[in-house]
Amino acid sequence: MSGPAAGPIAELRARIASFDTAKRESSARMISLGAASIEDALPMGGLRRDALHEVAAATYGDMAATMGFATALVACFAEASPMAPVLWCEGNHAPFDVGGLYGPGLAAFGLDPARLVLVTPPRDVELLWTLEEALRLGAFAAVVGEIDAGARAFDLTATRRLQLAAEEGGAPALLLTGYQSAGASAAATRWRIAAAPGSPGLRFEGHSMELVGRPRWKATLERCRGAEGGAAWLVEWDVARRKFSTPDRELHAVATRRESVLELAG
Repeated sequence: MSGPAAGPIAELRARIASFDTAKRESSARMISLGAASIEDALPMGGLRRDALHEVAAATYGDMAATMGFATALVACFAEASPMAPVLWCEGNHAPFDVGGLYGPGLAAFGLDPARLVLVTPPRDVELLWTLEEALRLGAFAAVVGEIDAGARAFDLTATRRLQLAAEEGGAPALLLTGYQSAGASAAATRWRIAAAPGSPGLRFEGHSMELVGRPRWKATLERCRGAEGGAAWLVEWDVARRKFSTPDRELHAVATRRESVLELAG
């Protein structure tokens, strides 16, 4: 095409192409959790891949449940990078005294234990150094660390270093910080987890035994950079899809649609 219209059309095409590129780049930096109601509360519609995320328990009694939620989250990260290993740095003191990682348990949450590189640094300083160096490599699907929020080595500077390392390597960092209230942090998100009853299990006709349902948690987004924190959901883990869902919101949406249909029919 030539003439006066050629210039504006070429400019419009260039702008559309730039929008598509930005969308692809944003998608590449985001990991989907699968639950629309949660992703709507996140600035990028999912968790940033090149960022630090914190997960804490509501109480000491919720520590085991929080480990389960964190494992599911790591399985999400691992699904997004299926060829890369996962580095997990275990804490060796309270509040991380609820038991070590168990291979069959990890597999039950959808995380292949064969992909795990397990490290137990003797001190918190070494743990943070290991996480930072691993993130800068850019070779891991996720880098996970267990460190108490009250630890002397765990401060704003430490989280800034981890955030910068995550941005440099393009891999997500996940910190399990116990159950104490954490101070200032450079983390992109901070989650507070409490145990919840699992979903109802399947029951076969003629049998009294019920199969174990899907795990659930109450997840509160305490802090989110670029968005308002404080939202909470009942979260369910679907190991087959490696995705989360929010059954209470979905049931409410179904009920609302049903009421609307009945009103129209009436």
